[in-house]
Amino acid sequence: MMALNTAGTSPLPLAGQIAVVSGASSGIGAAIARELSAKGASVVINYPFESEKDKAEHVLQSLKGPAKSIIIEADLSTVTGPTKLAAATAEVFGKIDILVNNAGLSVLSDLEDLDDEKLAELFDTVVGLNGRGTLLLTRAVLPYLSRHDSRIVNICSTTSRSPDPNMSVYAGSKGMVESFTRCWAKDLPRKYGCTVNAVAPGPVATESMRDAPPELRRLLQANFQNIPVASRMAEPHEIAWVVAMLCDRGAGWMNGLYVPVCGGSLLN
Repeated sequence: MMALNTAGTSPLPLAGQIAVVSGASSGIGAAIARELSAKGASVVINYPFESEKDKAEHVLQSLKGPAKSIIIEADLSTVTGPTKLAAATAEVFGKIDILVNNAGLSVLSDLEDLDDEKLAELFDTVVGLNGRGTLLLTRAVLPYLSRHDSRIVNICSTTSRSPDPNMSVYAGSKGMVESFTRCWAKDLPRKYGCTVNAVAPGPVATESMRDAPPELRRLLQANFQNIPVASRMAEPHEIAWVVAMLCDRGAGWMNGLYVPVCGGSLLN
């Protein structure tokens, strides 16, 4: 399923660039799509299910940039979804310059309360999207990736380095993505002309965070007191700015980075 938003061109930093942002119908992904569009990129807004189409359309209509952008439905938790997203993008634009692996799922996992079957199911669900989905989408994009100044940015999480209670599965999945980043930053640049970096947000004031279980919000609120910059969550646009900076043509010597965007909370 695709829809178009067309306009003219503009001499902006990312003009002429084609950016795929997975999981972009809300939250951090939507903010990244808006930021990349504002800097001139054509953005592919990925959403997983038909029920998310209206949200994706809303993000599409909110883009301020001059370039053509589209929405594409593809469930990245499946084996076929990543290939569908990459091929559909290439069919419209012929190439991909920027891949932002943002799609992800965060779920609490109490190792003592969950039985083996439920824990295994939760593991498959979270790692299937956060880990395998990132791996398969990156692989699916490589044949279409521009061979000069292309960018891969993986959205990780500070949770993998400073986890809150009952986050074993989610933190582990994001640690997997962090390891992917380090591997790909060595394996891919000379062959594909790309850089590979990771952006690791702390808690972000997204729609889903506002709807998080009360116990999680209480825990996070207590932790905010220790953030050096201010006692608050990040705003989505603050994460998006860092992603766009890594996608800029001037960032060609930045590779293999893990960039925490958390107000300095990892210093504690």
